[in-house]
Amino acid sequence: MLSASLRSLSRRCRPWTVTSSCSRKRFVVTSIPTIASHPHHTSRALSTISFDAAAYFSNSPSSSSSIENNNPATITTSNNISIEHQFTRQQAEEQINQWIKNNPLIAPYKAEECLAKLWVTQQEIFDEWAKAESSSSSSSPPVLITPNTVNLCISAWCYSNKGQIAAERAQRLLNWMENLHAPSSSSSQFASLLPQPNYQSYALAIDAWAQAAVIESSKGSAATTTTTTTNNTATNSKSIPDATKAGFNCAKRAEELLMKMQAKHEELQRLSEITNRDLPYNSELQPDTNVFNKVLMAWSHIRGGTKASSIRAMRILDLMQELHHHQSSDAPSWQGIGLSKVQPNLHTYKCVIYAWGHASHTLEGPDRAEEILRHMLSISKAGNNLGKEVLPDEECFHIVMKSHAELVRRRGKGDISNADRARQVTDLLNWMELLAVRRTKPKIEPTTDSYRIALSAWAWSHHIDAPKQVEEILFRVIRACELNRNKLRDIQNGLGSKDSFTLAVTPETKDFNTVINCCSFARGVGVPKDELDDDIKLSQQLALKETYDIAEGVLDALLSFPYAQPDSNTFAGMIRACVNLLPDTDERDVRVIDIFRLAYQTPNMAVKSSLIPERLQVPAGGGCVDANVLRQLRYAIPTNEYIRVREEYEEHRRKNSK
Repeated sequence: MLSASLRSLSRRCRPWTVTSSCSRKRFVVTSIPTIASHPHHTSRALSTISFDAAAYFSNSPSSSSSIENNNPATITTSNNISIEHQFTRQQAEEQINQWIKNNPLIAPYKAEECLAKLWVTQQEIFDEWAKAESSSSSSSPPVLITPNTVNLCISAWCYSNKGQIAAERAQRLLNWMENLHAPSSSSSQFASLLPQPNYQSYALAIDAWAQAAVIESSKGSAATTTTTTTNNTATNSKSIPDATKAGFNCAKRAEELLMKMQAKHEELQRLSEITNRDLPYNSELQPDTNVFNKVLMAWSHIRGGTKASSIRAMRILDLMQELHHHQSSDAPSWQGIGLSKVQPNLHTYKCVIYAWGHASHTLEGPDRAEEILRHMLSISKAGNNLGKEVLPDEECFHIVMKSHAELVRRRGKGDISNADRARQVTDLLNWMELLAVRRTKPKIEPTTDSYRIALSAWAWSHHIDAPKQVEEILFRVIRACELNRNKLRDIQNGLGSKDSFTLAVTPETKDFNTVINCCSFARGVGVPKDELDDDIKLSQQLALKETYDIAEGVLDALLSFPYAQPDSNTFAGMIRACVNLLPDTDERDVRVIDIFRLAYQTPNMAVKSSLIPERLQVPAGGGCVDANVLRQLRYAIPTNEYIRVREEYEEHRRKNSK
């Protein structure tokens, strides 16, 4: 009924036995109504499945006591036989919840098996009730399956983390509930008692497809692609990974289910207007912001997202805005604020920004993401009722900044637009600092990641101004850190408020290393290769010497900074900067040797990592000298000088390793 795996499970089960108070009767079920895999598919018969209720609940930790203490539902048949139901809906729901909590991988299969047994019992109740209908009272038969019971099974699939398989099985359960109320259903006599899909049913199924979009797009290798060719050219077009296409299809299924839910609500709304009476089921099916956000999450979090997925996310946002304006006129209000079910919030806009920011196959993605970010700020400034709901936070800024920086990294060295992208990142950082001064609520202020993204963008740009820009950003981080520490001291002395204080900015060693490496790789940047006269060579050497002074100043700042310490990468970068930026003279060799001596005399504060081979890590007593520092030293100075300095280092290491 539910799956092939359930059929194999059922073959190992014993016949289900139902006992009565006056005698023991045995019912063996030879067929079960089918849960169709699609609303347009016809039902198909399953092989014989029989169950033993007592054996089924014997392994349940709480079933034995609950069965004994419960007053079983009683049915009086035409033969005056009282049938005790060995398990009830409450026990089944508790058991499903326990499976989801203990083992979510097998919980959905067990939940479907439990649902199948409840359905068999329910059919038996309906059959007995129909036979005794002429002589019994007009009361309704007991109901063992409710929408909540089926929703628990759908929820089990959502927690199983099985991607598209879980989403298809969740929608199959949803389609089964819909088919129970179809005009052609065989249970039309008791249709009002059968489970009917509600808001939670659709929301869970949409959530299953949204999770499947993320899971399926993360499977496989990005190199596994389907390449298409055009008729006019022989070159291949941009290839999209097959995993991304699978995630796109899952997100499309989530959107189709949302549109189906909205269409059903609108149909019931028109029916209620025609009949001039409110239909309670209509309000239960109305999609809200949470359901729309689930679909947006599916489109935005597809790995390797494309322009198409970003456009689909924009369409969902436009539909939400349209529904919000349409519903606001009729929705109730509280303190002047309209309480419509659909209204875009911070998470809504953040998903759309994320979709454009991670659209890896289009160059306009970062710009579109920044447009939405600016639109959010304009909405909050306009003084509308949703200003607090859509005011962007630090994460919104970081998504846009990372998208610009990632585009700079992918374009690589030599692209003239990289500097413009890096300046856009810096502008966004300046914007965050301005908002922090204005003391907005909720407060927006730059964090360490904000400055770090700007550092990476300029370092990846390989622009002639990159060393100066990263130096300026680094010292802005240091000033922000010192300002926060001063505020902390004032609070400890009772001169400030703890509510407005956060240690959001604290530079680390890798931030200093980013600036040093940016300087060390600046040789040849912006220098014309076809002009080699003496004036150009002199200006080049002066520019490189100025860049080296920046790296040396950063090293001095790191040595004097109380909250970070240099490591082996710091000194390897400084030796590389000497070689790349200074002319090959004896003075340069002296500088390199001084830096190396400072490296092995500086204590190593880094924690050893199990991921790095032992031969590449810093040896005991060696300070901050590892294999990379020794390699850079070997390339920087002559052989005889290297041997002499290396002997000094080994002697120092032996003394300090004891």
